[in-house]
Amino acid sequence: MFPRRKKQSGNLYIVAIFVIVVMGFLAAAITRMDWSNQDSLSRELLGTKAWFAANSVNEKALTFLYPLNATSSAVSSACGVWGDNLASDVMASYSQCHVETTCKNEGTLELSHKTYYRIESAVTCGSDQFEVQRVQDVWVKE
Repeated sequence: MFPRRKKQSGNLYIVAIFVIVVMGFLAAAITRMDWSNQDSLSRELLGTKAWFAANSVNEKALTFLYPLNATSSAVSSACGVWGDNLASDVMASYSQCHVETTCKNEGTLELSHKTYYRIESAVTCGSDQFEVQRVQDVWVKE
């Protein structure tokens, strides 16, 4: 009526091997997911760092174009002496980042007779494996 104990002795090995194999696959999947999450977090942090660096460079450019206690602003002459060294002191606080900033004359709007300039800052942060670039621009009228 009841099965003998000797006939059931091999079932424990099958269950143990099954559990070990399933747990091994589960551990491998979790490890792979963890590496993926670390990669995305690294890119997200570098992207945020580049975004704030570009914003800081644009703020520095605006203070260069419109200095405090100045009676008038000459954006056209300031854009003529533009250079990447403008942002060197700002970028000193952002390690592993470099910036390219430009000031371009975008033309004159006929109705308002205002000349528009575009300040563009492209900041690249990271190393060979993870390199993230963020670009911000500011429009100025004269």
